[in-house]
Amino acid sequence: MMALAAGAMALPRMAAGGQRPSLKVAVQDLRTILEPVDSASIANVSWRVQYSIFDQLLRTDYNDNFRLNFALAKSLKQIDMKTYEIGLRDNVKFHDGSTMSADDVVLSLGPDRLRGEKAPGAAVLANFLSSLADVQKVDDRTVRLLTTTEDPVFTNRLGAWGTQIISAKAWHAAKNYDAWAAKPIGTGPYKIGDVRSGDEITLVAHDEYWGGQPPFASIRFKRVPEIAARIAGLQAGDYDIITDITPDHIAEIEGVKGLSVTGVETMWFRFLTFSPLKTPVLKDVNLRRALACAIDRDALADGLWNGRAKALNGWQLPIFGAINDPGRKGVSYDPALVKELLAKSSYKGEEIPYPSVGTYYPMQLADNQALVEMWKAAGLNVKLIMCENWTQVDNLGGIADTSGGAFYADPVSMLWQIIGPTNDLQAGGGWTNAEFNTLGHELETTTDLTKRKAAFKRMQDIVEIEDPCITPLHSMPFIYGQKADVSWQPSPLPQMYLGPKISPEPVA
Repeated sequence: MMALAAGAMALPRMAAGGQRPSLKVAVQDLRTILEPVDSASIANVSWRVQYSIFDQLLRTDYNDNFRLNFALAKSLKQIDMKTYEIGLRDNVKFHDGSTMSADDVVLSLGPDRLRGEKAPGAAVLANFLSSLADVQKVDDRTVRLLTTTEDPVFTNRLGAWGTQIISAKAWHAAKNYDAWAAKPIGTGPYKIGDVRSGDEITLVAHDEYWGGQPPFASIRFKRVPEIAARIAGLQAGDYDIITDITPDHIAEIEGVKGLSVTGVETMWFRFLTFSPLKTPVLKDVNLRRALACAIDRDALADGLWNGRAKALNGWQLPIFGAINDPGRKGVSYDPALVKELLAKSSYKGEEIPYPSVGTYYPMQLADNQALVEMWKAAGLNVKLIMCENWTQVDNLGGIADTSGGAFYADPVSMLWQIIGPTNDLQAGGGWTNAEFNTLGHELETTTDLTKRKAAFKRMQDIVEIEDPCITPLHSMPFIYGQKADVSWQPSPLPQMYLGPKISPEPVA
């Protein structure tokens, strides 16, 4: 997506009379709290809707090797190790017609919305902007951002998530927070129209958008949980794009005239987490290592996804640049090692709970069932427990599904962000490791490349060998069905950008 956004532009069909068309998108699920920093919005199904509603100070172009571009900021200067001065783009209009100023940035990143202990964005701050200490107005077009410590990835954070700028005027005018969160005011190419709780969200073109006229008059996101119903709707012409297509359904779309399947190699991944502090049987390190080494990741990626997914055995990605270690082996499928580990363990065949909702991720239940069979073949008694919601999954502990991806080109955005102390596994009391947390803090607070590489290497040693709490599975493809005359480029992440093409302005 071109976050200023070449490559992710949607190219619409023109409706009769030259009018802009409307777009209809069928999705697997929706969240109707549309405030992007609300904790309920930290989800794949939220990001794909919100990405066309809000702009950030900077934005990462995931379709161009994670290049960082200017967005609502037009300049950025680092004053010292903990101070950044940002010049704001001129004449940016909010959805309510007001003009963006420094006051809006101060409110957007301030304690009432984001930085306060009880602010609705506290969880987003902890996950994405943990070093942000203060925002100060210099003048109407300039702000300064202060960090609590030196932060080697601070500018990357500004282009990831959490710096969406909202209208201070509209925030203060809202009746209460719930009313605000249902219909917040941003600056993106589309503004919020009708919202039908849990079922449908309509976005309407924001024709004063600073980046140009949006290509669609409106976009309607419709919740259609069943994949067969989404496909039938696409075939009948009810939808222009449908999300979360699985390999076993691709032929039903590719074989129909006027329809096509699209998708790109993703930077989003599926993982399993282990909760030894909630599940006594998992306190044995050798058992957790055995569970990880009993997984044939190639079989999952090739067998379930017909080669559209890639097996993942570690935490190295080429976009990490100098910190990446392509020679690291990671966790491999190794039946002989599994036998050795089990022989050294205290495991006597006790049941290991594996709770899952089974339907949130594409192919989730198939993954669940295949994993149980792999563990069974290795002598591991894992019980799949179907749950109605994620709260039930969290309460049961054991083994759990999760997903995550690289929001920017640094390992802080992967391993540390997924299982650091502010995220679900540790915050929920499933696992903790003091050395891992100390190293993660060093990774995100020093610019010394040698120290950063050493910290990241040691963090991987801990979670792969010494105190396993997470193990990777495979990439999670985002496959879309669509009408062939709707041209757009999906993102490697869950976000869907459907706004106009803007010439990118890279951050130096």
